[in-house]
Amino acid sequence: MAAQRPEFHKVDKVFASHLHTDHVGDAAALWVGGWLSGRYTPLHIFGPSGSSPELGTAAFVDGLKKAYAWDISGRAGILPDDGGKLVAHEFDFKQIGGVVYEKNGVKITSFPAVHVLDGSVSYRLDWNGLSFVFGGDSAPNKWFIEQSRGADFVVHELFYTPEGLAQVLGWGARQATFVSSYIHTPPSGFGKIMAAVEPRLAVGYHTIRQPELDMMMIEEIREVYDGPLVIADDLMAWHISKDSIVQREVVSSERVQAPPTTDGYRRAKRSGEATYSDFTASGKWKGYQPPPLPPAEPGAAPAGD
Repeated sequence: MAAQRPEFHKVDKVFASHLHTDHVGDAAALWVGGWLSGRYTPLHIFGPSGSSPELGTAAFVDGLKKAYAWDISGRAGILPDDGGKLVAHEFDFKQIGGVVYEKNGVKITSFPAVHVLDGSVSYRLDWNGLSFVFGGDSAPNKWFIEQSRGADFVVHELFYTPEGLAQVLGWGARQATFVSSYIHTPPSGFGKIMAAVEPRLAVGYHTIRQPELDMMMIEEIREVYDGPLVIADDLMAWHISKDSIVQREVVSSERVQAPPTTDGYRRAKRSGEATYSDFTASGKWKGYQPPPLPPAEPGAAPAGD
C-alpha cells in the first residue's frame, strides 16, 4: 500500500469479508502504520457478526485494542489523538443485500458466504452507475450469483484444483479435495459462477501464481466459461468506466517510504503525552545528552496541547 503512495488520511475504512488471518492479519499494521504515515482520524473496520459475540468483528477489534494497548499508549502526544482510535462496525452476516455503508453516492451492501463457520460475507459496491463485487472465501453459493448478476467488475476467489493443492503443499487427495472444493471454490466452480453472473470482467484471486498452476486453473475454467478473465496478482490495477476496463501494472520501488504528511495531520490535536516511571527514567545514561527540543512548527498542535 505504501508503494502506491496513498494519502493515508483518506485510507480510513476496512471491509473484512471474514476473520481468517490471511484476510485481517494486517489490520493492526494498517491501523498503526497508517497513523504514523498521515492518518489523523479513526480507522473504521466493517465486518460481519459470528455465530456468537466472541466470534464477530466487534470482538476482533476489541481484541486488537487490548493487544496493542502498550503500543497505542506509547505514541500518545507524539501522533494525533484520533488517528490511534479503532472503530468497529459489525453487521448481521445473514443479511442479503443489506446496506453496510452509504455516503457520497457510494453504497456498499453485504451478503453471506459459505466458508468454515458462520460469519463470512461478500460485498457489492455501487457508485455512479458502476458496480464492483468482492467475494470473500466461499464455496460456490447462490447469494453471490443473485447479488452479482450483470455487475461490471467481479472478484471471486479462484482456488487451486485439488491436484494443484496437493502438489503445492504435499497433501493427500482427500484433504486437498476437501479444502479446494468444499471450503473454497475450485476453478470449475469459479467458471460456472462467472458463466451465470456474466460480468464485464471476471477476476480470480486467492492463489499462488505459478505457470503450471495457472494452466491447470485456466483449462478447467474455460470448459465452462468463455468470458473476459484475469487471474489477479499483487499490484495489478484497473481503471473502470462505463466504456472500458483498462488493466495496468503498478511499478514501484521495492524500498519505499510513506508519502509526506499533510497540514491536517500536523495540525491535528495531540494530548496525553506518554511518560514512564521514575524507575525507568533512572536508567538514562549520563554519558549522553540529547539535543534540545526545537519549538513546535508554526500552526502545529504541540504535544500535550
